[in-house]
Amino acid sequence: MTWVIGDIHGCIDELSALLDRLPSSEALVFVGDYIDRGPDSRAVVDRLLEEKDRSVFLMGNHEAMLYAFYFEPESDEGSAWLYPANGGGKTLASYGLGPRSHWEDLPAAHRLFYSSLKLFHEEQHFLAVHAGLRVSIAEPEKQNRTDLLWIRNEWIKREKEWTGKHVVYGHTPSAEFTGNFQEPIRGSKSTGIDTGCVYGGYLSALQIPGQRLEQVRAHRRYI
Repeated sequence: MTWVIGDIHGCIDELSALLDRLPSSEALVFVGDYIDRGPDSRAVVDRLLEEKDRSVFLMGNHEAMLYAFYFEPESDEGSAWLYPANGGGKTLASYGLGPRSHWEDLPAAHRLFYSSLKLFHEEQHFLAVHAGLRVSIAEPEKQNRTDLLWIRNEWIKREKEWTGKHVVYGHTPSAEFTGNFQEPIRGSKSTGIDTGCVYGGYLSALQIPGQRLEQVRAHRRYI
């Protein structure tokens, strides 16, 4: 069994509570957006590293922005990270850093974590990505990086056309399509499991195969 876990966004207490509910012998796949907006991004990464021997970590668009902030600061991703809506300032604050910090100021284990994140993960029963896919491109390795990290409505509205394995993704808060945060976005060929923890919703883990859902309700709305 594998558990796929949705967007965390610095919600360390909810992450710890969710992990306590999951069997310690079963594999974990995280779909990205571990950082930004929430109360303690550094603590989230520390907690994830405790699970690294049984986990796969995907890159989210927020990790992409952090990485670009240090290595391509003039790019769209790099320049956008510190916009208030994106929450990069909260991540820096969790490290005790400011906007003039350097990559080397981050802990070495965290630098390795951020630089080792995958764009997709495939198993027998599913494909995991952060945001979604371009349905006209059948092979995930041929997908555009920007789509894997940022695509939203075009993927969700066309996912029924996808011809590959069931896709589990995050990125889009489920309430935008379901009307509430408790219910994931359930499509014909996919499940969206960003259930809006940082917005006061839930942090969700989906078991595959089986589709069992474990959720922890957010302690409060953080943004």
